[in-house]
Formats: sequence, C-alpha cells, structure tokens
Amino acid sequence: MELKFLTPTEVWHNFNASEVTLDSSTTSVETENNYVCVKQYFTAQDNAQGSIRAYIEICYDIRWTDARPVILLLESYENANNRDIARKLVEQGYIVGLLDYCGGILEGEDKTTFTQNLQFASYPECKESLNVVRKNARNSAWFIWSKISRLALSVLEMLPIVDKAHIGVIGFGEGAHVAWQVAGMDSRVRALVAIGDAGYRWASGKTRFVGANVMNSDEELVFSTGVGAETYAKFIHCPTFLIVSKSAYSTDVDRAGDILALVQSDCKQLLITNGNDAQLTKTAFDAIMNWLRKNFMVRGEASITPTAAFENVDGRLYLRMNTVQNATKIQVNVCYGEPRSDSRHWDSLDALQKVDTNLYTVGVPVYDLQELIVAYATFSYENGNIISTPIQGIFPHKLGITAVDMIRENYRIMYDGSMGLGSFSCLTKDAILDESSLTQAYGPFEIKGITVKNGGLSLCRSAAELKALDRTSTLHFDAYSPEARELRINMYAYPEMKRYTAYAKLNGGEFWQKILLDSADFKSDEGKTLAQFRDTKILAIPHAAGVIFNNFLWI
Repeated sequence: MELKFLTPTEVWHNFNASEVTLDSSTTSVETENNYVCVKQYFTAQDNAQGSIRAYIEICYDIRWTDARPVILLLESYENANNRDIARKLVEQGYIVGLLDYCGGILEGEDKTTFTQNLQFASYPECKESLNVVRKNARNSAWFIWSKISRLALSVLEMLPIVDKAHIGVIGFGEGAHVAWQVAGMDSRVRALVAIGDAGYRWASGKTRFVGANVMNSDEELVFSTGVGAETYAKFIHCPTFLIVSKSAYSTDVDRAGDILALVQSDCKQLLITNGNDAQLTKTAFDAIMNWLRKNFMVRGEASITPTAAFENVDGRLYLRMNTVQNATKIQVNVCYGEPRSDSRHWDSLDALQKVDTNLYTVGVPVYDLQELIVAYATFSYENGNIISTPIQGIFPHKLGITAVDMIRENYRIMYDGSMGLGSFSCLTKDAILDESSLTQAYGPFEIKGITVKNGGLSLCRSAAELKALDRTSTLHFDAYSPEARELRINMYAYPEMKRYTAYAKLNGGEFWQKILLDSADFKSDEGKTLAQFRDTKILAIPHAAGVIFNNFLWI
C-alpha cells in the first residue's frame, strides 16, 4: 500500500469547524442538586455509508446566568471516572463538554457510532490501529477523533452561557493526543492541558538516551508528520500545561521536555507527578486548577522555566538547579540503569545545598561510570505553581566523572518500616488519587509498616534489584490484619507487563504473619507459572486497605 505524506496544513485543508452546519439533537436533560447534564448527539461526518453520530454530555450549574469558560474534556477510553472528572470541573466554575470521540468513553447505551468503513476509529477496534496510518493521515483514528473534537467545540460555542473567548481543552491519555492536534489546528482553543501523552508515539520502544532516535520507516514518518502530537505542538500558540507520571507506561516521560519545547507559546509548564499512569493525583489536579485560573480565566504572565543539569565538580557528579524564583519545596528524583522510561524505580536525593539566590546543587551517587543516570527536579512555589524540569540523562564517564561510590544499598531489602513510604505508590478507583491514602501505621509490638487507607499498593523494582536475584529467590514480607482475609499479590513481567498472581491467606488476630512465596506460586491468567522473579518489574497488592505490611525482602 502506497503511503502519502501530508503535513497538518494539508491534512486539514478546506476544513473549518466553525463554518460547518451542525445537525444536533438533545436526547435528555438530567438535573441533580443544580448539576445539569445535557445529553446530545451531533453529525460529525456524512459519507456514502451513512453518518458519524457523535455523542457529548454538556455539564454545568443551573444557577449560572453569566458567560462561563468552557472546557472540552477528552478522556482516555479506559478511564472509568470520566463523569466524576467532569463534575469536579463544574464545581470549579467551568462548563464541561465530555465528548465520546471513539464510542467507548462513557458507560451506558449512548455512544458515538461510526460507519462501517470507519470502524477502525471505533472502540475497541481502534486499539489495534492506534499507531497505524492507512494511505495517509486522514485515514487514521486520530484524524477522525480530532475532527469530531473540533466539531464538538462548535457545539459548545452555540450554548448561550459559553464565553467564546475562553475555550479550553483537557485531554487524558489517548484524549491528550487528540487534544494536541485540536489545539494545534483550531485557533479557538485558548488553553491546553495534556495529561499522560508526551507525543512521539512513533518512537515506542526506542529509548531517548540510548541508541538512535530516528525514524526507521516511511510509516513512522507519515504518522509523525500527519497526526503526531509532536508535529502539532509546533502550531500551538495558547498556554499549555503537560502532566506526565514519572513512571508512565503509556507515554515516554523522557520526551516531555522535547514536545513542550516545540510549543510556540511563552506560557508553558511541565509537571512530572509521583502518581501512577492511570490516575490523576490530587496534587496534580490542584496544580491544574491553579494554572487554569492564572492562564485561562485571565491571560497570565510568561511562565518561568526552572532548570536542572548534571555537572562535573572535581570528578564527582552533581545536579545543579535554578528555581528562578523562591521555591517553597524542592524534590529531586534519580534513577539508575533503566534506559526505558516506563515503570522506573526512582530514589530521592535530599542533601541539597543552596549555593546562591535560587541556585541549588545536590551530589548524585555514581556506582558505575558506564551506567545511565536520569534525574529531574520538581519545584513548588508560593503562588501555587508546581513545575518540573525535563528529565536529564547522563553516562558519567562521558562527563569526565571519575569518582565512584562503592557502597550500594542491599537490594535484597525492598522495604522496611525505617524507609518511611519507601518507593511505594497507591492506586485507587477514585477519579482523583489522594496521595495521603498511602501512609505508615503501627502494627503489633509498635512496629511501623506501610498501608493504604483506600485502594492498593504498587512498587516499581529497580534494575539493580533485579540483577541481585537468582532463580531460587523467595519473596518474603510480613503482614498484619485484625481480620482474616485473602491477599492477592500480582507480579508484572517486564517489558510486556504480563500479570502473574499468587494468593496468601491472612489468619487475622493480634500478631504479624510471615508470608513466603516462590516464583512457582505465581500463575498467569492462562495458568502459566512464573519462571523467576528476575523477569518481573512491578509488585502490586490490590485491595490492600486494612492491612499493614513490613519487611519486603528476598531470601
């Protein structure tokens, strides 16, 4: 099949969403405690096989009488909390258009429907062709979804209470990729928040700091040129906020700085969160609301751009940071020997030294001069801004580093109570992850361990830990639960993230219980036995609330 290269200008030639006559119809209006949800369909495209009928839910507060800013919300198609996010945005004073761009965004019978020849853009069929372009960019799910989204802006514009001068787009996951395209091609968008998509989908499997970062085929070039978020970023002139998890599996956090550098606006900001890939943290949500108030509700000043860079000081490795303005909190994270950005194990660096006004430095331990080290810093400011630097990567020997730290922690010990929260993270089913759910608590004999108030525990294991294990290693941990219950423990094989599960029975009572599990205790959904723990990267315990854990180690 011959491929045709199309630039964004060529892809969108002769299409003006604001001039399209829309055929729309309202199916119902639901009101609950002043919260209004208007359910509506509109025709997004006609062809010989019929029409795309797009579904959107328009949400607002019935008490509003003045013109309000509106946000087009483009969620991930596998996020179960879409309506909860919309409600929270309404609570903040925004009209929200929650768009089902692919036919799988919202639970219920109302869904966007596609003609037979465009089923490749319909959920779940679309999952098989997200990185595929048929003939040209117009024959891709991304173009179809972006076209539907741009027409949805026209639907929202028709509302009498919408302030047409304040139209924003927030995208999650796949919706964020669409949001990059919409913001790049539609001048009506005055603010973009992209969550969980840093572009460069063509580079999936190609690490930013190791190997050649070039396109190897016409297919990759056609995709990037026609529908790649990184290409559309060059056309974006509105304020832009990019949020990515530090261990994102669905996008490359290492490239977040690259795509943001392409945005033409002088108001752009990056936040790398401590949360998981599937859920927005409360800290990140509050940061988004703060950013929108400053840069969407009103036209804010140009963003500050704090920096972090590795430097050689007398043969030792340091990370030098410029906060630009006075920072109330500085968090520095570092990772060793993991070129792939997904599911990294991060450690924190705490011994910061202030060397001048807004200038800080911290020593970075080096254990192998040939080993990749990546790091970044996140700064909190008095005005509520939280800004991260792009990920920096270095091979120490290439910077002339000669000093090597010989003492390395015992990687057979994953966690004990003296480590605080350690490197664990929390995952809940809530729309917004409250980081305070992850906490420490006292178990029997006043021994402190880790627990969650809600949801489950997750731990990304380090590359050094994986190397330290042998085939006969056994997983040990202590658990305390007042009530008898069964624990499910998941191990995810790397890099395909195949799940293997084992079960442990807790007897309940007043004492800690020792749990020992061999790799043979873990089975895949098909019943296949896990060969060795060295093959796995993530340890997860869902439904961990009410249980205190301690002494995760390998024996």
